Amino acid sequence: METTLIKVIDFCQSRKVETTFLQTMEEYGLIHIIIQQEEQFIDEDELKKLERFSNLYYDLEVNPQGIQVANHLLDKVEQLQHEVLQLKNKLKSLDY
Repeated sequence: METTLIKVIDFCQSRKVETTFLQTMEEYGLIHIIIQQEEQFIDEDELKKLERFSNLYYDLEVNPQGIQVANHLLDKVEQLQHEVLQLKNKLKSLDY
């Protein structure tokens, strides 16, 4: 499976965010910046998260620590939703 890389500078210009914002998100372990041939890239799979993070930061003025907490809670909610779905499927199979 091939990954698509997006230049950090291109992402920042198109979304009107600062490159330091992405660097801060990486420092907090929220994204991973890939360096190739002295240029910074992000994986296309991280776009959805970055959109969410930039909305929290720029629109709602949530600080990086708050974004980290919100991300952890959202990940936990997704995990629990997945568990509930698995349990529902197990219950359905027991009904037959």
